[in-house]
Amino acid sequence: MKKPYIVIPALDPDQHLLELIDSITTGDPEWNHYLGIIVVDDGSRFSDVFQQLTDRHRVHVLRHEQNRGKGAALRTAFNWIIKQSDERCSGAVTADADGQHLAKDILAICTCLKGYPDKLWLGSRTFDEKDIPFRSRLGNKFTRVIFRLVTGQDIKDTQTGLRGIPLGFLEQLVHFTSSGYEFELEMLLSAKRCGYRINSQEITTVYEEGNETSHYRPVIDSIKIYQKFLKFASIGILSAGLDYSVFATAYFFSGQVLESIVLARVISGVFNFSLNRQWVFKQGSHVAWDATKYSCLAVVLVTANYGLTEAFRYLGVTPFIGKPLAEGLVFLLSYGGQKRLVFKKAA
Repeated sequence: MKKPYIVIPALDPDQHLLELIDSITTGDPEWNHYLGIIVVDDGSRFSDVFQQLTDRHRVHVLRHEQNRGKGAALRTAFNWIIKQSDERCSGAVTADADGQHLAKDILAICTCLKGYPDKLWLGSRTFDEKDIPFRSRLGNKFTRVIFRLVTGQDIKDTQTGLRGIPLGFLEQLVHFTSSGYEFELEMLLSAKRCGYRINSQEITTVYEEGNETSHYRPVIDSIKIYQKFLKFASIGILSAGLDYSVFATAYFFSGQVLESIVLARVISGVFNFSLNRQWVFKQGSHVAWDATKYSCLAVVLVTANYGLTEAFRYLGVTPFIGKPLAEGLVFLLSYGGQKRLVFKKAA
């Protein structure tokens, strides 16, 4: 049966990393659950820990000369795995170096990936314990809500670093451009698009007071994680303002709902398409093909918008109010459609 590699990105690690690797090898002395351990030194200022790891059996140390971020470290390990062309490999199990993942849980995710190598496995923490920091509970809850709105999937722990990733998905992930913690959220957003179902396995929740080995910056890294959705939302607000202005003007003079919606959507659509392609998704195939897909999506959205606006008017709501209400309902449909269909990264 195929087995994964365990991947651990690390920046200035302490004894936690050595203890974790000792616990993994002690927990599976016969190497039944994994092929080896890959530790990525992401530009650390000291190398004592990595030097000790270099001499260990089946532990591979990869190095970045400068700190490039967690996402970049993971991609370096994924590229290494792919280049091995090992027929025994089922993918990778990623874990953090700061002691928040126990060896038994890492090995449990290895077992999950061994048994179901076509699924993305998440080691999901519970956030019910009283000693969990408020920012961690709030951050996970916020991301969980956003993720459910955008994808329709309810993921218990969207911020977990313990993941079992199929080999085929690794080949997609190495082409991503995110370098920091946002890489892990983009992985979740892209899993369904790449054909991988997300499954969860409950793990032990470990939080250390004043954990100095964690390099997560709550404000800066949270902004980076959510920036794609926030960019999309800001462009959506500007587009909605332009769309409504054109619609209100056209409807005032013509009294025709459908014609006014179409005119407004054409003008705002060109604006929306240009900014989303260049500023938000930064990917896709050829401009003409992307524009064709966007136009097809726009037809669907206009139809939905028109149907909802007319439904509101049937209920006695003027189109001047019904139109913005309809826009709010199709906003998330627009994000999901552009993410998965229009600006899908070419394979």
